[in-house]
Amino acid sequence: MLKPLFQFLSRMIGKASAALGKGVGHSSPSHEEVFLAGNQGKEPSADYFRALFVFDNVVRECIAVSRQYGGIQAPSTRHFYASVLFTALLSRSISLIILAPHSPWAQKLIEHWDYASAAIIVRTMIELRAAFHYLCVDQTSDEEGHCRWNLLCLHDCCARLKTLEAKPSAPEDVADLESMAEGYRERLKANRHFVTLRHQQRLLNGGSAYLYPIEDILERAGLQRSTYKFLNVVFSSHVHGLPMSYFRMAEEERGRGLPSPIEESNTTICLSLASVLLTATRDEVHEIFKGLSKEQAPPT
Repeated sequence: MLKPLFQFLSRMIGKASAALGKGVGHSSPSHEEVFLAGNQGKEPSADYFRALFVFDNVVRECIAVSRQYGGIQAPSTRHFYASVLFTALLSRSISLIILAPHSPWAQKLIEHWDYASAAIIVRTMIELRAAFHYLCVDQTSDEEGHCRWNLLCLHDCCARLKTLEAKPSAPEDVADLESMAEGYRERLKANRHFVTLRHQQRLLNGGSAYLYPIEDILERAGLQRSTYKFLNVVFSSHVHGLPMSYFRMAEEERGRGLPSPIEESNTTICLSLASVLLTATRDEVHEIFKGLSKEQAPPT
């Protein structure tokens, strides 16, 4: 399925390469000219460097934690997805620390200020934090646990179906996924927790991954509902390239890659929030894997 996409992208890259330098009227700037133009402005504030210092240390500590528990055979689904989601959260964190201006993780031609990209990464981290708490930390009955798991599987099937329907694919692949989705629907209908819910039909459509709104999950995970709602509006405008992400760029001195008060303050918020999300998850990983070792075999 991906082969036609790669072929299309290869053709487009070829066209872009052939068009380099045509109709521009002047040559591209050298790296030295980019360096001179891009390294402008004052040094960032102490607040920014403090946020960068904390995040750098948190990321490095979490790498050590990941290595500490790496290689342990997961005794339960909870342990397995705690490992998966913590790894995903840490991977995003490394991307963010590399992106951050004046980061000790990267040698750059210029210090490029782009809080919009930082916001996109942190928004993903917020959602991974919610998934971690929902799947690995939140205490539930066995019935609700099975209900949550089957709903996640149904959402996954429906998302994969949408992917296949968007591109020509083998009919048998679609049929297999449709059959799997129907199986998860039947399991949900037979689940004693699911039948107590008022929004059953909406969940059976497969568009929702969670039983509850994400702001409810995040509040239980330690992020205030009002804070999430505010950040989600701001961050989502950059994820989707909505007008709020590019209106008033000149007046607010942002979005140009250059240092400015708003670029610095918003990047500081992103780094600080990422530190909070990562440390909370790190503490829960310690609790989940307490007492387990690499030599310990999973229960039979």
